[in-house]
Amino acid sequence: MPSSYKGIVTGLRRSHDSKNNLYTILSSRAISAKSKFVLELGDVVTVKEIDEKEQTISSVEVNGRYERADYERELSKKLEKLSIGRNAERIKKSYKREPYYETVERMSGALQKAAASLFRSYISGAPILVRFHHDGDGSSGAVSLHRALSAIDKKFSMFGRSVSWIMNRGIDYNSTSIYSDLVELRNYESVELPVVLILDFGTAPGSAVPIAESRGKFKLIMLDHHPVYEGFPMEKVDHYINPWNYGSGTDFTAGLLTSVFAEMLCKVNTKDMRAASLISDFSSFADRSSKPDQRTAVILDYLTNVAGRYDSKIAKLTPSYIDNVLKDKGESDSLFYEASSSMNEMLDLGMRGVKPHRCRDGINAFVLDFDALPRSSSGYPLPGRFSSRLQEKLEEMNGSKTMTILYYGGYVTLRMSKKISGTVKILDLIKRLEDTSDYVESGGGHNEAASIRVIDNHSKEIVDIILRELRPD
Repeated sequence: MPSSYKGIVTGLRRSHDSKNNLYTILSSRAISAKSKFVLELGDVVTVKEIDEKEQTISSVEVNGRYERADYERELSKKLEKLSIGRNAERIKKSYKREPYYETVERMSGALQKAAASLFRSYISGAPILVRFHHDGDGSSGAVSLHRALSAIDKKFSMFGRSVSWIMNRGIDYNSTSIYSDLVELRNYESVELPVVLILDFGTAPGSAVPIAESRGKFKLIMLDHHPVYEGFPMEKVDHYINPWNYGSGTDFTAGLLTSVFAEMLCKVNTKDMRAASLISDFSSFADRSSKPDQRTAVILDYLTNVAGRYDSKIAKLTPSYIDNVLKDKGESDSLFYEASSSMNEMLDLGMRGVKPHRCRDGINAFVLDFDALPRSSSGYPLPGRFSSRLQEKLEEMNGSKTMTILYYGGYVTLRMSKKISGTVKILDLIKRLEDTSDYVESGGGHNEAASIRVIDNHSKEIVDIILRELRPD
């Protein structure tokens, strides 16, 4: 290492014992380390000696207080070295033959601005909280982002940065979530605002109040692909990027979107995550003939399903853990076998248990009581992924006018062929049910895959209403 580093204390995580305070010093490299001497945010310091084994600054001199202009100059050097603009041009060239190329090109400017904003906070030591949806789509995006941030650490940082990864089981960024985030952030001080980054959820009515409350407290970045309902306060989000606002739709998955964002940040390979995301989220862009990508999608779905259960070995799922599992052939083979066996067994039972209904315009609707099926000890699969796979099998047998309806407890899950999605208009139907039914609490998703939350376990009644809406004239 150099004999000394001169830089600015740009981030500070306070501890009850000041010896355990974690400082970020923006220098030729961003140093994240403890210190034997108490420092303050904004100090200009010369770090003379670092115990790399203990990751502790053992000799430091305070030279004064920082000037904003000096900080901006140092940050500009790092942004230039990061080369977000050149990354964007490289992405455009490499995506030329992809069916979603034009959407990538249209959203490139917004993604570059969001990437620069995230980098400013990340490199300066501001806390970063990433919430990703608990499925193959959300987790694939999280893995891609993890790869990019890890590459940034190697390029710019000494000892790296820590990020809080939170798997989110709901579709709202709700009041409980923002309260939890603010509690975590209160131990930090930083020159830049903290970042809360939301992947693959949040475009829902329950997010409106927390979005408003986030202003001035942290930068909120949302990468989502669900339809934007009228009145959603996207203008209050610091960076809200959704393919629906760029002439595309839900087929451009959140995992794909976040992977493109990750490649804007740093040159990393996200091809496997993009492919798995498209397969996992039932996108028309997916190549379902690719066995390796199918395998990855199954493992992602399995891990996000079982993590956090009381009997699971995985208490908290992080993208680092997922990436390591995928690299370990023995571990990933074992998980794939367990997931595939459970899914295939459930699909056989589901195919025998579905009840067909002839509907208008030649649509075949298949209804299944998911709670009536015996479950594996792991609890896998959960209804969402299962209904997508069941839809695939039913569509193979019954053609492109097929619809699958699962009901269980307080939920109804719907899947359908792309060909009939414009006719059924399931999101419009869900909105009508929200307005007219006493049983529907909320609903959302996209035109080929949606779910409804039902009050007091009245899911069967909601299925009956849907079938009445779809019956022949």
